[in-house]
Amino acid sequence: MNQQARRTIVSYTTYQGTERAVDHLSDQGFPVERVALIGQDVRLVEQVSGRMGRGGAALHGAAIGALPAH
Repeated sequence: MNQQARRTIVSYTTYQGTERAVDHLSDQGFPVERVALIGQDVRLVEQVSGRMGRGGAALHGAAIGALPAH
């Protein structure tokens, strides 16, 4: 991926809100492969690679649930 400057275009208070926004962008044909999700107090930067199917979402939810809470 080309290392162009990134800019914030929207901010959400929950990860679920962010997922809904990315799904909406994908539904409208926006190239979500160019989207990065960056959390507050960053522990993880997630590069979007496309829309997630149900199986991938289940695995992702299980993995996130397995992380220790702080």
